[in-house]
Amino acid sequence: MTERRSDDPMLLLHAALDGELDAAGAMEVEARLAADPALAAEYARLAALRNAIGTRLPLERAPDALRARVVAMAQTPSQTAPTAPSRSWRLAERYRPLAASLILGVVLGAGGYGLLARSTADDDVQHAIVAGFVRGRLSGQTVDIATSDRHTVKPWFAGKIEGATTVVDLKADGFPLVGGRIDVVGKMPVPTLVYQRREHQIALSEIPAASAERPSEPRRETRDGYSLLEWTEGGRLYAAVSDLPPAELDAFVAAFRRAAAAEREDTPKP
Repeated sequence: MTERRSDDPMLLLHAALDGELDAAGAMEVEARLAADPALAAEYARLAALRNAIGTRLPLERAPDALRARVVAMAQTPSQTAPTAPSRSWRLAERYRPLAASLILGVVLGAGGYGLLARSTADDDVQHAIVAGFVRGRLSGQTVDIATSDRHTVKPWFAGKIEGATTVVDLKADGFPLVGGRIDVVGKMPVPTLVYQRREHQIALSEIPAASAERPSEPRRETRDGYSLLEWTEGGRLYAAVSDLPPAELDAFVAAFRRAAAAEREDTPKP
């Protein structure tokens, strides 16, 4: 019989993430997560962090001129080399391929660092949004204010978050409004709307975007098994997460963007 695993909840979470638990242990962790929303949120955070670490950065091709220089450095020395080279020369030639490899690694690493720096902030936002969605599902409390009336939800956010929130009615499109809640991304409170589609829900968060960001088409990510669509509009970043099939989440985002555009056109200009 195997020795009983420690009851430390953090050790159990890490063991579950590493696939070290047997069937009984996995069922025990699932029961704990269902009974403890805080523990479930920590599990979601650890899973998101694990995925971020394992995400492979896109590769960038080095400039042709640089590649040629590196290849030249790694080539075999010319046959016109002295017949009796000094010891220092022999050592230099011996380690020239290693030096070329190190230079190439530094160059590629420097390019990859910029990609990593740019993607880290996006990853943090996405993981926080998905963690909020998972936490709501596990706790059974997906909204702080439960109503299908957008004229009740919109003023409820006033004073709780910075700026106005875009709230539209999508019942005619098959996505009735359930209500809203406040999520926290980093240290910033952000408004999250919850819409329904049969037994599924969609959580839509709205976050101030960088001033330089222009409107963009939705881009898809998959985080912890959930579909996530992000786009920017009017200086705001929108992120919709759900366990819906991708095609239905696409339909939701298209319906929301149409309704939001119509509302902006109807809003009197100051």
